[in-house]
Amino acid sequence: MRRVAVLVLGAVLAVVGVRSSGGDLASGASRYAAGLEAYDAVIPDDHILLEQLEEAVELRRREDFDRVLDAKDPGELIEHATLKEKHFEHRELGIDTLFIVGDELFGYLFRPENGWGRGGQNRQVIDYTPQLSRVHRGRTGGPDAFGCFSCHFKGGPDGAGTQTQVAFFNGDGERLAGADQRNAPHLLGLGPIAALAIEMSADLKSQATKVSEQAKTEGKRTEQPLATKGVRFGRIIAAADGRLDYSAVEGIDADLIVRPFGWKGHQATLRDMVEESLHLHQGLLSADIEKAVHAGTRDGAIYGTGRHWYDLDDDGVNAEIDSGMLSTVVGYLSQLEAPVTQPPRDPGLLDQFAAGRTQFESLGCAGCHVPALQLINTKFETRPAQAADRESFILDVAKDGEVPKIEPMFATVTTPYLVHLFSDLKRHDMGDGLATPTEQNSIPPRVFLTRPLWDLADTAPYLHDGRAPTVHEAIIHHGGEAQTARDAYLALGEDERAAVRVFLASLGRHPKLFVP
Repeated sequence: MRRVAVLVLGAVLAVVGVRSSGGDLASGASRYAAGLEAYDAVIPDDHILLEQLEEAVELRRREDFDRVLDAKDPGELIEHATLKEKHFEHRELGIDTLFIVGDELFGYLFRPENGWGRGGQNRQVIDYTPQLSRVHRGRTGGPDAFGCFSCHFKGGPDGAGTQTQVAFFNGDGERLAGADQRNAPHLLGLGPIAALAIEMSADLKSQATKVSEQAKTEGKRTEQPLATKGVRFGRIIAAADGRLDYSAVEGIDADLIVRPFGWKGHQATLRDMVEESLHLHQGLLSADIEKAVHAGTRDGAIYGTGRHWYDLDDDGVNAEIDSGMLSTVVGYLSQLEAPVTQPPRDPGLLDQFAAGRTQFESLGCAGCHVPALQLINTKFETRPAQAADRESFILDVAKDGEVPKIEPMFATVTTPYLVHLFSDLKRHDMGDGLATPTEQNSIPPRVFLTRPLWDLADTAPYLHDGRAPTVHEAIIHHGGEAQTARDAYLALGEDERAAVRVFLASLGRHPKLFVP
């Protein structure tokens, strides 16, 4: 169904020069081998394995054909990875087709003729060469990659980035100093997260409306806590005439929209995040951006200094990303699998896992990294907001696309679903140690969204700038509102701290056959 291939894995235990101040090297290897034997990962039966093999062979055949066809007729490859809004409008595709085409677009390496890059150069000369730049120039981006897949592969397709994929935002295009460093996060489970944000935002706005109406009805100032799905967002206050005071609201903007995307939580929808990422990382401008600049609702200076609104980056290409392409990527990302918790099989490690799970709660980590949030409506719209006479294209984030998926809270009832993301989708002050050089969309330097921890095991290095090579380093860099939990962790004995790390190391993705 996607860009995966079969790997033949051989288990090899190699004992290399290990220095030991005590103990026997052979006995250490023996314990390690015993631990491996305890890991009884399920191997698919012959029927399932045959299906996977046939799928992999068919995928390779298609990729070979695409590659040769593109060599013969450059530009054909992008045609295979492109859907138009008419395909969604008239239901000319199925959910599975949307995923396949989205996967192709996610893995496509954009070129100058697609509008890749910053523009301002003569692209017609025979020796024109695209120039990558990890250091962005202001708010116009790098570009720092040719495609999405270039920075999202750690641990498997759609994974995180490594330190070599770090981007430096808001720089001068040359020096690292002063730039805002960002590590590429993994993209699994984005569909349920997007659906959660929609529900939480609607709930918060409904509460604000009720407080306003109550204040007007009673003719007096009214105040009440603001919370949704067990997450507190401060208080909402209404004057006697119903006017709302948002000064006591916490962890969210005054519009009460939960923004679950970006390290600081600055984007509300998957569509906006995709559109922004294509601009910053590939230098691609959507037709929606161009139209907004033309209408005066967006600042064109952010996107370049082109003479025309339809070619803001002055590269001779307009509508580099159309609405259908955005819908395709959104449809693809919303169907990605959900990460899972995989307790270790070794009895000793399993005991530490259980102890670490308890410590995670008692230390206060779960106060922000909430283990699970309940989702009622799993239906998700892949297209932008449409007029009433336009058709919708709805996905079910609990059923469509890659498995495993989120599951119902109760076996006999379809809702609510539990989303085990380990986040409250709220912003918090993380202290001076993690502060960014500048604010982002008015979000202060010290403030960040609680990063979901699911798939933590596969996404090192950690933190927004990738400064932490291990979970331990990531924890000790926490400050601000997380200082108390961080200090409590450091106050533990080494065995207890190890138990916390064993628990966190169980937050990964379901084992699959991936392209290396």
